[in-house]
Amino acid sequence: MSEHKNDYSVIVFFDNEKPKKWQYVNKLNGLAMFLNNKHSSWTYFNVYDRRKGIYLKRFHKKEFIPPFI
Repeated sequence: MSEHKNDYSVIVFFDNEKPKKWQYVNKLNGLAMFLNNKHSSWTYFNVYDRRKGIYLKRFHKKEFIPPFI
């Protein structure tokens, strides 16, 4: 089993704010829970491989978000 350690960078988009970037994200579902609690106006986020810088996937607020891609 491969170890997941801060594999992702995430850019989060909001209703009426500028996007924000989180550079070292470990679990995507944990980030979604944090956003729901602290930044409830988020609408979606784009996930990138932090080490390679490549786009991986987009997740919207109402859909299932797994811990890892």
